Amino acid sequence: MGVRLPPDYLDFLAVYGAGTLDDFLLIAAPEMTPGHRCSTSIVELTRTFRLAATESYIAEVAGDGESYIHWGMDDGGVYYLWRIEGGSSAEWPVCVYRDGELMVLPYGIVEFLARACTTGLPDALQRKFDGDGHEFLTWQDLYRRDAERYGFGSYTGG
Repeated sequence: MGVRLPPDYLDFLAVYGAGTLDDFLLIAAPEMTPGHRCSTSIVELTRTFRLAATESYIAEVAGDGESYIHWGMDDGGVYYLWRIEGGSSAEWPVCVYRDGELMVLPYGIVEFLARACTTGLPDALQRKFDGDGHEFLTWQDLYRRDAERYGFGSYTGG
């Protein structure tokens, strides 16, 4: 995509990897990894978001989508984005696009995730993350768990 992704996101990936928070919020990998069936890439999500922005009501608040990178999504059809602005990707704010509205938050992805787990988001958004005992699963752990739960094969990926 021709940009350096935010350092807090890269640090998060180095420690935890891509996956899901509470089986609800998908945090995408920078790109698809060959042979990994369950990964979703930022490149893929961003391409889809930008296409949707040119063909739908998303354009009303996000323009053509070119100023955004789509890093996550949830079960409720919410887009989690960065708005590309400032001199450094460390300055990119997290944005949440939901139901025709774009909420710009003055912090990065790691602070966003920490706030989601500690009731520190704006009320309308925090309700999506209510509850105790938050759990992050890498996509590998999620696949392994679901394979065991639903009996559709063993996990053999890396």
